[in-house]
Amino acid sequence: MKFRFSYLFLSLIILGSCSDTSEQPIEVQENQSIKLSLVKMSGNTLNSERSGSEMEWQEYYELGSEMRFTKVQIRDGDTLSSQGEFDIVMIESDKYLKFTHDTDNVLVGNCTGTTEEFLEYIDSSSLKSNWEQCDGPGLFYSFGDK
Repeated sequence: MKFRFSYLFLSLIILGSCSDTSEQPIEVQENQSIKLSLVKMSGNTLNSERSGSEMEWQEYYELGSEMRFTKVQIRDGDTLSSQGEFDIVMIESDKYLKFTHDTDNVLVGNCTGTTEEFLEYIDSSSLKSNWEQCDGPGLFYSFGDK
């Protein structure tokens, strides 16, 4: 467990150090988690961008120790959740968080029909889903509760 927690901690330090030097790396203490919240969504039509309570649903990922995550979505008063493992991966020259859900379910947003989701780093604290590449919604996430 300590090895995987150390890996998470070091990975997040590395992610922070690869960005603008004025930004501080994210620090995680043992027995804590990092929250990655959906902050903005867009559709395929003009002026479809929504944020905050105007979004169709609220959603976040809790990144925990041992490279595990929980994804939670709140829509129309219903709360759904999914769990799995996450990793930091490079695809070509772009950095992503890769989420692999334990089971196939409605919370997996992707173009492939698998249990994997990818969020691309925009900067050290913002990411975007690649789901919109196949006509899914544009989903933008930020670390913390913004």
